[in-house]
Amino acid sequence: MRTRRLLAIVGVLGLAVPAHAQQPRPGAAGVPDAGREPTWTLGSGRTVSLFPTGDVFPPYMADPHKTESAVMGHLYTRTGIADSTDRRIGLKAGGRLGMVRLSPRSPNGRSWQLSLDAGLDAQFDSDQKVDNIGWDGNYGVTLTTASGGPFSAKLALLHVSSHVGDEYSERTGRTRIDYTRQELAFGLGWRLARAVHVYAEGGWGTDLLTEEQKPWRVQGGVEVQSRRTLLGGRFAWYVAVDFQAMEERDWRLDTAVQTGLTTTSSGRRVRIGAQYDDGRVPLGEFFQDTEAWFTLALWIDL
Repeated sequence: MRTRRLLAIVGVLGLAVPAHAQQPRPGAAGVPDAGREPTWTLGSGRTVSLFPTGDVFPPYMADPHKTESAVMGHLYTRTGIADSTDRRIGLKAGGRLGMVRLSPRSPNGRSWQLSLDAGLDAQFDSDQKVDNIGWDGNYGVTLTTASGGPFSAKLALLHVSSHVGDEYSERTGRTRIDYTRQELAFGLGWRLARAVHVYAEGGWGTDLLTEEQKPWRVQGGVEVQSRRTLLGGRFAWYVAVDFQAMEERDWRLDTAVQTGLTTTSSGRRVRIGAQYDDGRVPLGEFFQDTEAWFTLALWIDL
């Protein structure tokens, strides 16, 4: 059992390492030099790029339920999951992976991007021999668009399948309720100023397998980020707040606040910081439970 748990942790950590960090150095035998993504210029002057890094509508920084890569330490002030303790480890692997981007000829033109969302989200109980409490598998497709103006938008079809950890199930007798949710989501973003981004999103779920699940979800938030002036111009500070409510939770308002330092490495947004959450557990099998917790983490947006 312990070997299986260790293999699971190693597997998730391996996925969480950025792809470029797992590859041999450029110039090694059989390995091409690093460069820009494959790009073609059309007759109209627009460009088409394959496998772009980042997104024209970036993922919400404080959203505890999004796909991303992260290593997190959680300290709970209120627990809701039965037979769990107040110290846990959270591991995420994956993110939004750009497939193709259509860029405008002029800086103020409109960009479009099609991406795949894929990832795993798992929690381990530090005071119960690091037993796996549960994990979610996420996948989907997202279309995003933005221009030189203040507005951006996204349309996504996302799927989550949630599972109870083997060790947690054996210890407590808790069985899976088959929480599965496929959702069509639409989001809008507003750049109020260079440093301030506001967003709102709505989701409608399908393929709901339990009677307790309901289709509607709403979300909104605000993000403030400084210029990169810290540590010799290498880092910026940021503050992000996210609010969510779901019909299946009787529209209880879930809140997340995150702050820290952020930078960009090889086109990926990297954040080091702290977060406070009060709301839905980020594991679908426990969607009816409400908890409050502090997090210290390293987050990577692919």
